[in-house]
Amino acid sequence: MRFVAALLATCVLSGPSMAQQTVNKTARVDLLVVASCTISTLSDLDYGSATKPQTGTGSVTISATSGSRSASGGVTASGSFNVGLVRLNGQNVSNYAVTASFPSTLTRSGGGSLSYSRAWAQSASSSSGYSLISGTTYNGSGGGGNVTRYFRIGGTASSIDAGDAAGNYDNTASLTASCN
Repeated sequence: MRFVAALLATCVLSGPSMAQQTVNKTARVDLLVVASCTISTLSDLDYGSATKPQTGTGSVTISATSGSRSASGGVTASGSFNVGLVRLNGQNVSNYAVTASFPSTLTRSGGGSLSYSRAWAQSASSSSGYSLISGTTYNGSGGGGNVTRYFRIGGTASSIDAGDAAGNYDNTASLTASCN
């Protein structure tokens, strides 16, 4: 029995230390915040109505910078009209690009076409300060913050003559935005 008691005392006395031990370990925490952007059509380009010239050819133009409408070559423009207006909104944007694709003609269901030449402009304001964009891509900087930019779409519908069939002539322009 003494032997068992001595063995128990040895096990208890030689057990693990009862001192508290503190261990520190760090863990890395990552969160990647990415730029996001949306592009929205606020109004479509609408020339209104155009009366054909008696002779020759004419055109109707909507200015991308001012939003005004004019007609030439014996064409009379009437009715309500709109410059096309598109808004880009972005968050956490360092740089952005807006690329436009424009048609070269406006076509009528049932046949017939008119020539179309594009004009587009950009501004930080929806109502003023527009400057023309010469190519099909506009590049801008957001400085890592929030961006709001407006794009107007205008242009000229031309080759309107007395032989053109009455009807609605249309086509589609598209703007694509990328943000980083």
